[in-house]
Amino acid sequence: MFCKHHILLMAAVLLLAVTGCVQPVEIEPPAEREVFVKCILEYKNYIQRATLLYSGGIGEDYFEPVRDAVVTIGGVKTKDRIYQFHNVGEGVYEARMEPQAGETYVLKAAIPGRDTLEAVTTMPQAFSISSHIVPPEVWLEEGNDNQPDLNPWAFFKCHQAYEQMKASGGRSLLSEMPGLLFRLDSLSHHHLYVLGRMEDASGVVAPITQLATNHRLVDNVNVNGKKYGLSRGAEMSAANPRERYDIYIKQGYAELSLHDGYLRIDYPVNYDNGLRNIYQVILPSGSEEPEDVEIIDATRYFAVVGDFDYGYWGTFDKQEPHPVLYFCSVSEEYDRYLKTVQASLADAEGDLLSTLYGDSGGYSNIRGGYGVFGAISTLRHDCDVQKQYVFGGPKEGYYVPYPAYPALLPEL
Repeated sequence: MFCKHHILLMAAVLLLAVTGCVQPVEIEPPAEREVFVKCILEYKNYIQRATLLYSGGIGEDYFEPVRDAVVTIGGVKTKDRIYQFHNVGEGVYEARMEPQAGETYVLKAAIPGRDTLEAVTTMPQAFSISSHIVPPEVWLEEGNDNQPDLNPWAFFKCHQAYEQMKASGGRSLLSEMPGLLFRLDSLSHHHLYVLGRMEDASGVVAPITQLATNHRLVDNVNVNGKKYGLSRGAEMSAANPRERYDIYIKQGYAELSLHDGYLRIDYPVNYDNGLRNIYQVILPSGSEEPEDVEIIDATRYFAVVGDFDYGYWGTFDKQEPHPVLYFCSVSEEYDRYLKTVQASLADAEGDLLSTLYGDSGGYSNIRGGYGVFGAISTLRHDCDVQKQYVFGGPKEGYYVPYPAYPALLPEL
């Protein structure tokens, strides 16, 4: 005679056979599940956002938004100012708040029946991005005033002057780093991420998917195995002036490794690219001899190139798609979180800096839950050049890059 336990066991086996051996998944109630938090404070943004979700898998049917949290953020230096966040739906909480550079902030999220979640982050210190185009003075007008082309023979003139520099052990900046150069100006260390977008007046058109730099401290974790540029044997004789200059740029950076999606650079206060005795050659229009040679400080400069072309025109038309670089300084906590995301990009949604990533096994600074509370400060640089004139100088003028300015993190 079968006992009661045997009967129950046979019934269970029969049930598995009928249902195709598919076991039902028992979902834990929210009170017993972890809470995922992502809140990235953006400098110069007036609306800050925090996302709170009960664990269960981002993108899965059974993750749930946290609807009954009390979310606040306060500054350590300004303890009397507490910002109250309001639920706007789907686990998203918002508040009107403008973070200050260098300030440390404390996030608290109180959820009924749980210990209060807490996290701390510090907004990056103020920084600026200086840009410099090499050579900026030597341009040849062709066609009309709105379509300038860089004189393709300028670098030959520079090499003539370079021969004169050899006696003093100098090198020309053009021969070392041609094209558009950048320098981060700050008195503090920065975790710098560089993103690229194609944009027009309506906003983002497409991402710039591959970038390269000659900065010595670039992280190679997302190197894709390809090289930027052309070999030095590329033919320039049949090319027009613009094409010749593009070829010259690509030859100058031919061996740089391409990075997928972004560049990550740990930029110290005392960064030194090893360049010494660098000279900038000043060539007046129509002259075969250098007018002046000056020593410049090039120790902090670095180039950014990639699958995009710089705009060498005098009139900046926002209606036309043009390349834009975003220089993003992120907090220590956000940097560590992003490195976790990079290690698991297959599970991420969106690009590196905008993804909502919910893997509880990665880095987290959320006490009582998991996720990240971080901060970011972003500068936007339009990759075009503008025409400037000097009173009493050459009538053709000369070209300089547009300045970088504070902006929000781009989409995509």
